[in-house]
Amino acid sequence: MSLTRSKQFFLICRFLWLFVLFSTSLTPKERKVIRYSGNLLAWESTGEDPHFQFLDGTNLRERTIHCDAETMKLSFGNKQNESLYVEGKATQLTPTSDEWICVGRPHVFQKYQVSAPKRTAQTKWVEGQVIEADPQTGQIVYLVRGRRFYLTIDPEEAKSMAVSLSELKSVSIQGDYRYDRIKRYYVKD
Repeated sequence: MSLTRSKQFFLICRFLWLFVLFSTSLTPKERKVIRYSGNLLAWESTGEDPHFQFLDGTNLRERTIHCDAETMKLSFGNKQNESLYVEGKATQLTPTSDEWICVGRPHVFQKYQVSAPKRTAQTKWVEGQVIEADPQTGQIVYLVRGRRFYLTIDPEEAKSMAVSLSELKSVSIQGDYRYDRIKRYYVKD
């Protein structure tokens, strides 16, 4: 029983595919190096196993990283355990291990959060140079970085702006404005 050329070619390709598949190693050859950052939970800088634990911000898991005693003493020395943040680099103990060790010195600091003031509903910050003002309707046009914006304000305030603009004076608007549903225009807070 002889095989046709196409069957011979198919068997050779299959044999080569199996050879390539089983000749490659599935284990990594080098240890991984990662960057870590997160909220510091606890640390042990003295004893047989100096390490620290933090809450990983990417996957919200608690992780432990081992360091030598000297590095722990330099990084964590006399820090108080109050809302500290840690970041740095770590590498695997072995290429297949789930234990991590420090690469260099971890950076431990207190993270401050800066937030903008919360605005109430229908309130917006307005800042720019007024170029037009209609005293009858109270609508003004102001510029911010070359773009035109429209706002309806108190007609009396728009009237004083229109007078200043007619005298070729520079008029600017700045502040928090809240929309008044009864008056149907924005009122300065």
